[in-house]
Amino acid sequence: APLPAVSSPLGVLFLVTMKTGCLLLAVVAVACGHTIPEHHSHELHVEETRPHQSRDTLSLIAKKMHEAPPKPWFGAAEQVLFIITPGSAIVALAFVIILRRLEARREQNVDRSNIRRSVEEGWHEDLEVVEREPEELDEDVYGAGIATLVRDTYSFVDGKGDLILRTSRLLTSALLMCFVIFLQVFVIVQMQNLVASRAVSEIRKIYGRYEFVMYGADISHNYLTPNGFPRGLDKKYFDPEMFEHLTLDEKDMACAIPFSQPQMLLPILFIWSLTIISDVRRCGDLFVRLMLSTPTVSSMKDAIVEGEGECEVIVGLTNQVKAMLFSMCIAPRYVIDVYLLWLGCRWLAATPSFSDILLNAVALEFIVLLKDALYAGVVPDRNKRATKNTLIQPWQKTEPANYRVFLSAFLLLAVTASWVVYYVYHFQAVLPDYKWDVAAICKNYIKAIASGQAR
Repeated sequence: APLPAVSSPLGVLFLVTMKTGCLLLAVVAVACGHTIPEHHSHELHVEETRPHQSRDTLSLIAKKMHEAPPKPWFGAAEQVLFIITPGSAIVALAFVIILRRLEARREQNVDRSNIRRSVEEGWHEDLEVVEREPEELDEDVYGAGIATLVRDTYSFVDGKGDLILRTSRLLTSALLMCFVIFLQVFVIVQMQNLVASRAVSEIRKIYGRYEFVMYGADISHNYLTPNGFPRGLDKKYFDPEMFEHLTLDEKDMACAIPFSQPQMLLPILFIWSLTIISDVRRCGDLFVRLMLSTPTVSSMKDAIVEGEGECEVIVGLTNQVKAMLFSMCIAPRYVIDVYLLWLGCRWLAATPSFSDILLNAVALEFIVLLKDALYAGVVPDRNKRATKNTLIQPWQKTEPANYRVFLSAFLLLAVTASWVVYYVYHFQAVLPDYKWDVAAICKNYIKAIASGQAR
C-alpha cells in the first residue's frame, strides 16, 4: 500500500529520524558482524626448544596456531551492545524513577514552615531547600539540535517566521546530528577492524609465545585457548630460567604487555573510563530533564514560554517531539558511549607499549569530542545564541540539602573504578586465561633496561 502523504515539516523530520535510526542499526550490525579475522601466526622457533621435542610435534602445534578459529556468534562486542548497553540503561532508569518518587513523597511530608523557622533560628541548616531555575543546554551539536527542533516546531505551530526558512534550519540541524552519529560510528567501526583487532592479534601472539617457552616448550605442559594460543597447564611446569631462551625482541614485547604492569594499566583505563562515564552522565541528565522533568503537552503551542530578549524556556513537549529527541539525541549517544568505553579499554589493554598506551588514550578522546568540534566550527552564530538562550527544566524544581545532592556525584568514581577492575580481572577478552605470570619475571629485566644494562 502507498505511504500516506506527509503534510508538515515535523512529519518530514520524523521520517528522516526513523530512516536514520534504521541506518544506524545497520551500521552497528556491520560493526559487530564483520571484523578482520585475527590470524594467529606464531613462530615457535623450533631450534630454541628442548631437544626431546620432536619437530613433527612442534610443527603440529604451529599448524594449529596458524588456523584462525571461527568468530563466536555472540562474543564480547555483542555482549556489550545487546546486554550491557540496554541492561545498564534499564537499571539507571529504574534507579532514577524510584529516587524521584521517594524524594517527591518526602517533599509532600515535609512541613515547609517548620524548615524555614528552623533555618531562621539556626537549627538544622542541612534542611535548606533551594528553588532551582531552568538551566542552559550543553553547547554542542546535540544541544543545538534540541534548541532548533523545539524552537522551530513551536514557530511552525504558532505561525511565526518563514516556513521554508525554518524548515531549512530544522533539517540542517537534524542532518548535522545524524552526521555526527554516522561519523562516530564509522570511525569506531574502522578502529575496531583496522586497529583494535590487529593489536589484539599481535599481543596474543606475544603472550602465546611467552607461555609456550616458559612452560618448558613442551606440548604436554600447555593447552590451547579457544583462540588457538598456548597456556600453561600447571604452575609446577613454569620454569623462570626459560626466559633466557626468548630473543631480545621477544623479551621486550613480553615485558611490555599492559597486563604485566597493572599499576600502569589501571590508572590509564580509569582516566579513559571516567572520560566516557562523564559523557554518559550528561546524556542521562539530558534524558531526565527532557523526558521526565518536562511535562508532556498536547500541542507545541504550549511548549515554550518566551523570556527577555532571545531567551526561551521549554515548559512542555509533545510525545512526538520527545520521541524524536530520544531517537536522535539521547539513544545513539548512549549506545556510542558504552560501546566506545569497551572498545577503548580493549585497544589500550592490547597495546604492547607503555608510551603508546598514553598516546592512544589521548587519541581516543577525539571521537567523544567530535560533537564539540563540529559545533564550534560549523554551527552558525545565530544557532549558537539560540542554544545558549534555550533553557530546559532542572532535574527537580525544589532541591533539599541531602546526601544525594551533596555526595551522589562522587559515586561515579566508585562506578568507574568498579568497571575498570571488573574489566581487567574478569571481562577482558584480549588475553583469555591470562596467568599473571609476566610481572615477576620481567621485574629485573625492566630494571636492567632502565639502568641501561639489559643489552
